[in-house]
Amino acid sequence: MLSVSFPRKTMHVLCRVILVVLLALISSSGGASAATLEDLSVAVAYLREGDQFGTGFFVSSTAPYLVTASHVAAFLKAGSKITFRAKGDTPVSVSLTELTAGVSQLQWQLHPEADVAVLRLTLTAQTAPLMQGRFLGLEMIDSAETAPVRERTVTVMGFPLRLGTTGRFSPITSDGKPASGLLRILRADNKKEATFFLLDKPSIGGFSGGPVYLLSAPYASGGALVFTDVSAPPKVVGLVHGTISDNTGGKLAAIVPSRFIHETIASADKIPVTQK
Repeated sequence: MLSVSFPRKTMHVLCRVILVVLLALISSSGGASAATLEDLSVAVAYLREGDQFGTGFFVSSTAPYLVTASHVAAFLKAGSKITFRAKGDTPVSVSLTELTAGVSQLQWQLHPEADVAVLRLTLTAQTAPLMQGRFLGLEMIDSAETAPVRERTVTVMGFPLRLGTTGRFSPITSDGKPASGLLRILRADNKKEATFFLLDKPSIGGFSGGPVYLLSAPYASGGALVFTDVSAPPKVVGLVHGTISDNTGGKLAAIVPSRFIHETIASADKIPVTQK
């Protein structure tokens, strides 16, 4: 019988690799499963007005909402187009006024400090079928004022450079890791200080307003493998603000923590519905 010996350190690495593979096999073989990024893509929308564009996503609380960055909401009008994904990667486009029961002036709820805007939607018999199954529950928006741990991978979803918006329609995803805890820096749009966390890679124009998802998956921390509940639902941990950079070419994505999305929706929930 052929016998092969490995150094202790090599055996330790091999055991960790085997454990990760076994975990993946177990996760895919049965039991409850959480939503995938493919499932979550139907909640994301492409927003445009003329040559300006960005990303938004749908959330349901006491009312249905469209969530985006306030600097994206600033250029949108009642007649602006919003496009989302249907079966077969086909695009469905409507105007924002069609999703707000014909209002002529969009009534955005803005966070007083963070780059977050939410728009209450009013669905009709014509638009309700189009929107079925597109809303994230409010419980998916992490209400804690915190940043994800640096060891975990997060996923940004949206429409950088308008990719995925013509012909076949499909949101683009980009993975990264948190590069900071919470910090105070100036917003790119109004130069006022706000709270963000950073990612270890830059954003791209068009991702602004898009959700940052955290899916349940094992990750390495301090030389150990940390297991998470693979059946746990994904969380929205932030919203894309933009990119910070300097003249050396270094760039990092600035993310609005999800706590401020939660706060803005809570404020919108308190506003009584008014007639157009």
